[in-house]
Amino acid sequence: MRRALVTGGSSPIGAAIAQQLAAQDLHVIVHANRNLGAAEATTAAIREQGGSAEALGLDLTDLDRARSVIGAMAEDAPIQVLVHNAGLHRDMPFAAMEPDDWREVID
Repeated sequence: MRRALVTGGSSPIGAAIAQQLAAQDLHVIVHANRNLGAAEATTAAIREQGGSAEALGLDLTDLDRARSVIGAMAEDAPIQVLVHNAGLHRDMPFAAMEPDDWREVID
């Protein structure tokens, strides 16, 4: 079975992407950083519909950990589809952003 990794899969957009990929008979790895519960809910919904999915909690800005976890997954079986949907939004004009806010959004 082909595998897909959807980063930011805990968001509503990420969940919709994950469900669509699962409907196309892919095993979907639904990634979350801060909201693993939402990723787990998405995987449960996919499984209820007869699809295949698993949740992954991982901070992608931790390069060493991300390299280790995703590398181990790829060694186990290839990931054919990557949807990089992860992101962070600060609801403020750029001019009002503090440097730490900007770095967090970019990271």
